[in-house]
Amino acid sequence: MGIGKTGAQMLDAFLRTGEVEDLLEDPRARFTALAVDIGAGDMYQLREYAEAFLGRLRDRGIPTERAQIRTVSLPVPDRDELMGTLGRYQEFLEAEYPRVMWKPDYTPWLPADIELPKGDKRYTIQLEQPDPREHVPRALAKAIYGQAYYAGTRPLERELEDFAQSINRTRLPSLVLVCFGLGGGTGSGMVVDLARHLSTVKLGRRIPVIGVGVLPCSGDPDHHRGASLYTTLNELDCMLDDDKNQAVTAMWGDLYKNPFTGGFFLLPQEQAWQRLHRYTEQSAGQPQIRHRQGMHVTNKFIDDSFARYVVNDYGRELFRVLRPAGFTGAPHERISYQERNWTLFNVAKLTHPGVQVLPGEPMSKWRAVIGRWIEYIPQWSGLKEGFKTEYIEAHTFSPRVRWNDTLQRKLEETLQKYLLPGDDGTLRTFENEFFDELTVYTNVIIPGVARTDLTAFYQARDAYDKLSREEKLLCHSWLLDVGVLLCEPSTRVAGMTGECLLDGCGCWLTIPHADIRGEAPVSAHVAEVTQASIADAVKTVVPTP
Repeated sequence: MGIGKTGAQMLDAFLRTGEVEDLLEDPRARFTALAVDIGAGDMYQLREYAEAFLGRLRDRGIPTERAQIRTVSLPVPDRDELMGTLGRYQEFLEAEYPRVMWKPDYTPWLPADIELPKGDKRYTIQLEQPDPREHVPRALAKAIYGQAYYAGTRPLERELEDFAQSINRTRLPSLVLVCFGLGGGTGSGMVVDLARHLSTVKLGRRIPVIGVGVLPCSGDPDHHRGASLYTTLNELDCMLDDDKNQAVTAMWGDLYKNPFTGGFFLLPQEQAWQRLHRYTEQSAGQPQIRHRQGMHVTNKFIDDSFARYVVNDYGRELFRVLRPAGFTGAPHERISYQERNWTLFNVAKLTHPGVQVLPGEPMSKWRAVIGRWIEYIPQWSGLKEGFKTEYIEAHTFSPRVRWNDTLQRKLEETLQKYLLPGDDGTLRTFENEFFDELTVYTNVIIPGVARTDLTAFYQARDAYDKLSREEKLLCHSWLLDVGVLLCEPSTRVAGMTGECLLDGCGCWLTIPHADIRGEAPVSAHVAEVTQASIADAVKTVVPTP
């Protein structure tokens, strides 16, 4: 499932991989895809890819019924219509889950005079950037989602139902990925409700639902890297961290239980962006156009690399890599990693065709360039200095002649910096042959990440602090329907978080506001979390004679 422009582009990547077609050779298999966005501007390319994909199935004699690919372009509703739906939101929530706290004086979270975008990005190819005035803030994206899910003929509710039913017809184990951009507004604003409805309501928490959030890079526009990233990371953290999520569900019920039952991937793009733009934007041509092309190529490379990894070995590789994070093991093995429930999936781009080194140049020059970009992995992974974990996987993809033992040792030495010392940390590496003679990259997979390990968290927090009260509200999404601003301090209980939108309301969360701010102490690494959780049990271990 893809939400917003970023999600639609990720679905493009899956449709480009021939492995999905190979999977559908098995009559038990199905491929189900749904893209949801506001307006149709970012759907054109996906629809073309879908037609080509179905054509390739027909050419191979594979029944097209084994693939269900749909797009939903949500219109921006009339203001009066939208506010009418928001006025009934408590009624909708109570029908879904009777334990939701009813507020007799409930009022919609959006101001009645909010300016609505047209929803028309006025472009036909994804190289172009929409006008910033057409940017949809998270709080508005949530409202537009609610309009399509709850009101009228409920078109989005029916699409999610069809999506779930298609998965239920699959006769093989299934994984569901929900892909969106962590910056911006549409994807991150809708995903908090969409994932809840998909996982808890439609699938009954039977099938692993995996979140895939793409982090913005320094090449993205300001409104994709700004304050809304701070609120997005905090809201997701209060879903993924079991302790925080229990504080939310204790107040508003299991409808707000973590919907990402299969874990959550963070996809940084900075190394791919740095690998490309610093050597191409100084070239001839219009800088603005080259910048857009650079962002497009960066997005596409990240998406293609992740999609190839997901479908590798019919999805078994993805299932295995979630095991160290505790999401695909046996229930008795599951230990909550609390705030460290994120898994970083860094596509570290080490070469780019025609940049720095050319075909036919000495292999020593190629390897010198690759070695230099291996050194940049810690700098552009998005993790702050001093981060540690207990397990890392690195999957390198290279033409047979490019990679050698020297580069492999350099990669291992570089990644060891992230690991706990000695036998308390584990690094597993894999070497794979890549079809493109000019491209080398490594997928660095790091479980045990907390949002406060991300340098982007603090940059976004600084941007959030500069906003007015009204601007801060528009950056929120998750708990707005129950009248709460998660990232603002409680007005009722000092030191706690969760400001109520209604004067005199008693809502608050048993989560320290310092924790939301990233100012409270956190565990040093996953091993420390694990050791603390089993401390009492360790006392019962009987020494071996």
